[in-house]
Amino acid sequence: MRKMKAKLLLIITAIIMAGISLLNLASALTITSVTSNPQEIQPGEKVSLDLEIENNLNDDVTDVTISLDLKDVPFAPYQSSSDISYDEIREDRSKNVEFELIANSDAESGTYKIPVKISYILNNEEKESSGLVSLLVHAEPKLEISLEDSVLIKGKNNDLRVKIVNSGLGNAKFLNVKIKEVSGLKLLSASSVYLGNLDSDDFDSAEFKVFISEQAGIINLPVTLTYTDARNNKIGEDLSLQLKTYTEKQAVELGLIKKSNTAIIVSGIIIIVILFFVYRGIRRKLKKKKLEQE
Repeated sequence: MRKMKAKLLLIITAIIMAGISLLNLASALTITSVTSNPQEIQPGEKVSLDLEIENNLNDDVTDVTISLDLKDVPFAPYQSSSDISYDEIREDRSKNVEFELIANSDAESGTYKIPVKISYILNNEEKESSGLVSLLVHAEPKLEISLEDSVLIKGKNNDLRVKIVNSGLGNAKFLNVKIKEVSGLKLLSASSVYLGNLDSDDFDSAEFKVFISEQAGIINLPVTLTYTDARNNKIGEDLSLQLKTYTEKQAVELGLIKKSNTAIIVSGIIIIVILFFVYRGIRRKLKKKKLEQE
């Protein structure tokens, strides 16, 4: 029985404390709405942050200062201060507060929580309220492709290297590169290469083995890039890579490749082998002639 009374007393105490906390929360200067323009911010971009501060106290307040704590977020005030002050906010009234901010040029994609402090004077006493607002930074990757150090020779197997550059401000995750067979080009390896993550201002290469036909000219090669952005959205891009093909003679004349010495080497080996057998035959004849004379 005593244990039941003790538990009941604890429950009543908890309810009273919760009620007091809710009362204190309701009786303060509070942030009732938050808007940002734009809603998604690019690195280096300006943003207007609008807050509505409501006085739900039972009295007017004076010397009101709204402060943003920006020390742990990639934002800075733009042509303004991180503190805005008002002489007063009357009972049951609200104020619209506008901050002009700019995102750092190296800000990474993500949602950033900014602490807000509201200080004021009520009945000659200094008071303080606090809250959190959020801003969303979203940097898009921008992928470009080109042919990297590959000379494509007709009638032969070739190494085809596709270079991918991320010139955007966002990172590309789980990047996959896929090509297709087209007229004049036959795939000798897998059609896709997984590269993983490609950060902003970085590059990587995907290598494929291909055969170029004797009849090939300029080949428009379809390239598909699939990746995930910072918000885990799956993105697919269909691009085209223009490939020039050459005969071996053209490539040598243009200085793209060095002339092959294979034929010269093989001819030299054959000549050496023939001279060896001729020499051995002559030596045997001379030796036999010497023995006959003795």
